[in-house]
Amino acid sequence: MSEIYQPTSRLLRLDVPERAATEGASLRELERELERTPVGPDFLDITYADTHRFPPDSWVLDEFVKAASGAGMTYTPYRGDPGVRRAVAEHVSAFLGEQLDPDGEIILTPGTQAGLYTALSAIIEPGDTVVLPDPDYITSERSVRYLGADVHPVPLLWPEGESPCLDLDALAAGLRQEPKLVMLSHPNNPTGAVFDPSHVAEIAALVADSSALLLVDQLYSRLVYDGKPFAHMISEAGMRSRTITTLGPSKTESLSGYRIGMAVAPPEIIDRMEDVMSVAALRCPAYAQHILTRWLDDDTDYVAKRIGEYQSLRDVSVAALSEIPGVDVRPAGGSAYLFPGFPGIDATDQEVAIALKRDAGLVVNPGYQFGPRGRKHFRICFAQDEQAWDAALKRMTDVLHSLPRA
Repeated sequence: MSEIYQPTSRLLRLDVPERAATEGASLRELERELERTPVGPDFLDITYADTHRFPPDSWVLDEFVKAASGAGMTYTPYRGDPGVRRAVAEHVSAFLGEQLDPDGEIILTPGTQAGLYTALSAIIEPGDTVVLPDPDYITSERSVRYLGADVHPVPLLWPEGESPCLDLDALAAGLRQEPKLVMLSHPNNPTGAVFDPSHVAEIAALVADSSALLLVDQLYSRLVYDGKPFAHMISEAGMRSRTITTLGPSKTESLSGYRIGMAVAPPEIIDRMEDVMSVAALRCPAYAQHILTRWLDDDTDYVAKRIGEYQSLRDVSVAALSEIPGVDVRPAGGSAYLFPGFPGIDATDQEVAIALKRDAGLVVNPGYQFGPRGRKHFRICFAQDEQAWDAALKRMTDVLHSLPRA
């Protein structure tokens, strides 16, 4: 390491060195080992969707070009173009079932990742406690630790044949510690778990009876399968004034390259999120903002078709993985992910991820990236070209069959 440059303590917290006690190395050390592993033949990165096979809706590029050709502002307010926010407020209000103020309760962000970071930066400070499901989104724990707060994990439970849920006793215990924030993804990333509306109400009731705020990442809330109902945390009793919701078209609508997202929050939090934006990114990409004027409105048929295509890929994937001895998989209720466990295979998540990359050419997310309860799992994104995915599942199956059994 250079004698001139020394990484800051907050950067070192991104390594999550605490995990070395159970994994033998920090998270970043494990990830760098995986990154250095040579990739095998027929390379396919299945940590994200194939946006060439599943492109954005046909009108998206036209809207972007129109804005870039003079119809849109170049330097918008930090919280976003006022006209875009008015259109977004109308459509998101209908989606969430809550009437939103475009000036006070909405901010446009450079993707939902920026929305999460901006919200966390506006809310928590060193020494605070954040309640977080385990497992949950890959950057959640790291972002919290980067900002100097502590994580109180709450197990995400999904017994076979039952609906997924948070451990409510553990959540209640965490709330008794007076955390600043409860943070979760819903649908859950990495598992694809979608909570029954009755369970959403149970979570909301516990949070509403505490002093905590709630930050919910609903990036995949349009991508829900089997006709399952989806309940929004913000709409539960007592939650409007304490909930921050992040949404965006990056995944379901294949717009990740446009870097657009948004957040809904009480006005006093939006004001502070805008303050963070003013020093971090200035604004959501100005021309891309205009795509949001038609999002949640002109893309309903497109999304319905996408759900059908992804659900077919999910079912094919679950069927293939379920045939492998020692592997256990739950069908995702939402998102484009599966999170197979392998209790019957004598290998760590790192060893499985390395074997899949080296021998099958497949890049996956090892389960340790999502929390301690992610151990002995790996995450895959099944939103792939069907022909390529069939071949990938065959290679995946061969590698998993080749590993020693527990």
